[in-house]
Amino acid sequence: MSASRPLLVPALLLLLATVALARCGGGSSQGDAARQGAARRDGQESRVAAFERVSAQERRAAYLDRVRDAIVHGAAVDFAIGTGIGGPPFEACVRGLLRKALDGPTIADLTAIYHRPYGAAFAAQALNEVTAPLAGRCGHRYWVPELVEAARGLRSAAPIGAAIEKLGVTYGPYLGMRCRQVGYGRCDRVGIDVVFGRAATGVVAVFGGAQRIRLRTPGRHSAIKYRDWVGTFTRVDLPPRRHHQDQALAHVPIELRVRFADGRRAQALFPRVLVSSGWG
Repeated sequence: MSASRPLLVPALLLLLATVALARCGGGSSQGDAARQGAARRDGQESRVAAFERVSAQERRAAYLDRVRDAIVHGAAVDFAIGTGIGGPPFEACVRGLLRKALDGPTIADLTAIYHRPYGAAFAAQALNEVTAPLAGRCGHRYWVPELVEAARGLRSAAPIGAAIEKLGVTYGPYLGMRCRQVGYGRCDRVGIDVVFGRAATGVVAVFGGAQRIRLRTPGRHSAIKYRDWVGTFTRVDLPPRRHHQDQALAHVPIELRVRFADGRRAQALFPRVLVSSGWG
């Protein structure tokens, strides 16, 4: 028995070392499994986020296609009831170029013009401004009739974008010059009107990252208190742009900071808001 004790001690030590290694390996396996699970979850969340981004892009593309089709179809009606001087080849040429010109920013501008007070007539003027140089490439810029039906293609158009969705904006933000004589050397007052889908108790607007004003309610568009908000920026410095009848004068960034009636607070930046030449 005494001879076997020296052999027993190394065996016990070896057994303890084996158990320790097994435990260490087991812990490592559990850690690997946890890390793999976290990686799978992260990957799944990334795929969901990517799917949502693609879906949003597809919805936006489908929306723009619908509005574009409605405008071009309306232009065909305008040509059909117009003078018809240029003939079918000219009309087809103009409609093809107009379809290409109606990109996202252009449709956004036309939508903003259409939804302003008395906007249908202003949108028709703006469409003629867009189409006239295209018609020059097809034959003659003055062969284009007044695009009244084309402008009506904007009836189903609505403002879209991340800021619109975040704040639940149903109209605007609409910006318009609030001076009797429009001109960059004289007019430095710009009105803002915005309507939310639910009640708000306070709205702050920031013009171009500098001037900050508190809006009041009700505004001029729907005149619904706590949903329609209005205000005026003063001493603004707008970037110069050539004036086309009653078309937009400029684009500026607008930030809205909103306190809703349910206590939620949210803010969003509209990076490119059209400034119209008139107010009301």
